[in-house]
Amino acid sequence: MWSLRPDLGQAAHDFGNALQAGAQLPLRVREAARIRIAHINDCIPCSEARIEDMERYGLDENFYAHVDDPARRGDYGVREAMAIGFAERFGVGPTAFDDQFWVEMNAAFSPEETLELAAHCAKWLGLGRLNAVIAISVSCPIRMSAGQA
Repeated sequence: MWSLRPDLGQAAHDFGNALQAGAQLPLRVREAARIRIAHINDCIPCSEARIEDMERYGLDENFYAHVDDPARRGDYGVREAMAIGFAERFGVGPTAFDDQFWVEMNAAFSPEETLELAAHCAKWLGLGRLNAVIAISVSCPIRMSAGQA
């Protein structure tokens, strides 16, 4: 896809690299939000992407499979569950963020971490939606290093 507009592909790549270079949020928190947005977007490549050596980070298929189920949020750490909820609300828009959510979010994340999570969500929502709308698919699973997530 990016061969059609390499300049745009480079910009998307640079944005992702900038986020990863300064990532402060734990990988599991980022992955919880990333996979929830992938499912919201119905982006097949994003939904199937996994971290290389994911077991090293305490990730398994159950971690990825249950992010959509609010009844399973107890299976995740507090910050992971909050990141999933943040991703859901981010996908809906600003009206989905109520005062009670912000109280809980501010108790779990610093302002800097919230900004980082929001920037990651913007990347995943926008580029994942692009993949889904243009019907991008892959013939093999995407494996990302922990630094790419």
